Amino acid sequence: MGGAFKYSALDTGGPLSFSASRLTCYALLSALEEDTRGVIEIVFGSSALEDVIPEFELAQAQRRRQSDRLSAADSVSGILPYLDFADGYKILMANKECLSEDVVDALQRVSPSFERLIAIRNRVAHTRPMEIDDTVFVTDAAGKLISGSNLGWDALRQCLDHLHRNPSYVLGLTVDFKADPTDGPTHNLPIPDFDETGFFGRREQVRRLKKAIKGAYPVVSILGDGGIGKTSIALKVAYELLEEADQPFEAFVWVTAKATILSTNEIKRISGAIESSLGLFAEAARQLGGDPNDPVEELLDYLSNFRILLILDNLETVLDQTLRNFLLDLPMGSKVLVTSRIGLGIENPVQLEPLTIDDSAKLLRALARIRSVAHLSSLSQPEIERLARDMGGHPAYIRWFVSGVQAGKRPEELIGNNALLLDFCMSNVYEYLGEDAKAVLRSMQILSGARNQAALAFLNDFPAVQIQAALLELLTTNFIHMSNSSSSAIFDTVYELSDFGKKYLDKHHRVDDEERTWLLNRGKELTDLGASLAAASSTTPYDAATINIRSAGDIHVGKLLRDAMLSINNPEVSLSLCREAQELAPQYYEAWRVEGHVRASSQDLNALIAFERALDLAPDSPVLHYHFGAYLLAAGGDPTRALQVLQQAARLDPGSPEIAAQIAWAHHSLNDPLSTIGACRHIVALPKATKHDVEAATLIALRSACQALLNRMDIEDYDAAVELLETATEIVVTSAPGTVSPESRDVVILLVHRGLMLAEHADEYPAQMAKVYRSRLSDALASTSSGLDARQVGKLKHLKSEQGFGFVSSGPHEDYFVHARDLIDMRDWESLQEGAICIFQPSATVKGPRATKVRIFDQ
Repeated sequence: MGGAFKYSALDTGGPLSFSASRLTCYALLSALEEDTRGVIEIVFGSSALEDVIPEFELAQAQRRRQSDRLSAADSVSGILPYLDFADGYKILMANKECLSEDVVDALQRVSPSFERLIAIRNRVAHTRPMEIDDTVFVTDAAGKLISGSNLGWDALRQCLDHLHRNPSYVLGLTVDFKADPTDGPTHNLPIPDFDETGFFGRREQVRRLKKAIKGAYPVVSILGDGGIGKTSIALKVAYELLEEADQPFEAFVWVTAKATILSTNEIKRISGAIESSLGLFAEAARQLGGDPNDPVEELLDYLSNFRILLILDNLETVLDQTLRNFLLDLPMGSKVLVTSRIGLGIENPVQLEPLTIDDSAKLLRALARIRSVAHLSSLSQPEIERLARDMGGHPAYIRWFVSGVQAGKRPEELIGNNALLLDFCMSNVYEYLGEDAKAVLRSMQILSGARNQAALAFLNDFPAVQIQAALLELLTTNFIHMSNSSSSAIFDTVYELSDFGKKYLDKHHRVDDEERTWLLNRGKELTDLGASLAAASSTTPYDAATINIRSAGDIHVGKLLRDAMLSINNPEVSLSLCREAQELAPQYYEAWRVEGHVRASSQDLNALIAFERALDLAPDSPVLHYHFGAYLLAAGGDPTRALQVLQQAARLDPGSPEIAAQIAWAHHSLNDPLSTIGACRHIVALPKATKHDVEAATLIALRSACQALLNRMDIEDYDAAVELLETATEIVVTSAPGTVSPESRDVVILLVHRGLMLAEHADEYPAQMAKVYRSRLSDALASTSSGLDARQVGKLKHLKSEQGFGFVSSGPHEDYFVHARDLIDMRDWESLQEGAICIFQPSATVKGPRATKVRIFDQ
């Protein structure tokens, strides 16, 4: 391995192909230099060098002369060919007292343009990319220089005249400026195709690419359609880095595997194009002066010993395992920048999007002006923008279009028939795709529009891992593009066929009728499923089995979660469905809420984590706060936090009877009867409250009052107990007809029974009031259905839990046999304790008295 590349220019692969813009600038600037030298020779030809030329400029000119293997000049005429425009201008301005008034005036007219002219000359001399209006600027400056002069500047006058008569004459010129060697890294970067027009737009992508190249990633890729501008932006980035003092590289090495070029009428194969990764490495090694017989090791050796930016262009034509292995073995310090239509999966990718309409229109107008396509140059701005929009911001399309019009084709013909362009832009990609990726493309062909991965998984009948792998593969190509959902309410990533991708697929890979029918049916099934889920969401939003569908992208995940709720008695199946939903939509809070319900149903403490994760994702959902609060209340054992969560739910949805009912239960669980009763009265007053809601509120209020009354009696606080009996009486007598449920009537029976006990044990006044309230409650009971007065209050005793039976005592010598089957809710038997209060229906049997329809009130 040699280090020669550090000291000599790299091979550019042959003569550079300069644009007409660059050559026009060269013609004008070289004519300007010729005239400047002419003035110096006429005025100062016989003067001593030191008297005319400043020390620094003279030293530079002498070095240029010596680089041509000539000895130092000792006369003005001998040094003149090695003076550039900047030198000549400074010499003349430093000695302007020796010049004619006409020459001084001309130099002063061009003085404001001096710095920009020097910058343009340097771009021409050092093959740096031209700026958008360099040619216009130089032409205008030349015109100003000669506009007030009748004499002199002959070379510049002739050049302008020649350009006016025949602009294309510059194509026969060869750039031959005298230039000082640059101190920057050596390189073999080619002249970019935007040299003709300047580089339009994409400043953010340029900034991002430069940052990525200077960052930690060893490999950076530019991905996009063929002709989208990957090569151009790679060169723009490389040339900008070349000029930056803090860039880290000692050399920039450019190698291209470009195999075809697009002309107006055909796609031409490039003779001798690189066709394999080994060929690519061999060319890179050759550029560095190494041995191409062992290119991989030779190239890695160079990259290890020197800091090199290796730029591999059009990599999709040579993708193989050898290339990937090479990129994985890159040594520290050197970097690789790749342009490709297909991602590698081991790099920091930058996806190149089309030009904006504004930048597209600027490119179109610039090309039309530079190439003198009058038919396009004369179009209005709205017409130019319409054409730019039709071409989708695709630079290759725009260049091909202008070339076609220049060749005599009608614009509408080129816009309407772009099959050749599609083949050029989309080739070398489809054949690399796996079958799953191709299936996803077919679903996108038939069912157009942007969809998230969940919807695409349903349409293709793929599980999450399969659709994710297919989309990841497609994202490394130019067939689809990824964006955020247009809905501002949710953050969701969606995928859609690119315009060029769809046109190419429709032309070359049409979907057969059988698969088309299957996909259309899947689409309809998804739509119908969405309607069903949306209907449930609107009618029963607070039902645990109802899945809130935010958008069409939630439908498939919603179905999975609905199935999880239907399978809740089989937690393993339900949790598997939840995990699938979370893979497809990790930001969808319902996937975590349903997991919380499933885990809560099997007493899994991880339910709390699932509910909290859901709440993190949707902190403003009243339904989610409702379910989380209900979990904390029923299974989480935290009524205090439950109340806080439910109160937040009520702030988000003040009119919900469901939320208000859970708040009432939370107050009841916290032994706060007055707050419980207040919450229940709030429910009754809500406009949305149904008969069922009012029944439930009445029950909660009565149970809370009854429980508090029992507690007060246990500690012989009879005054407080009477007040609670009064409150319960008011609830019953003010209840609307039909809103006192059988369970509520059992609570009233218990209250009547306790009213009798109060009348017996309280002081005189409280005892009197207890009798009044007991009487009113008894009257209320009498107005209900017959048979209720036969139900009695009792206590459980002599329980035989394992055998499933025991006895109920309702007074001295009044014991009733009870079996677990006699409980209204048999689940109570598991935790039943002796002394528990109950309401029961006495029944006479051949074996003796028996308690039936037993309702347990406390444990």
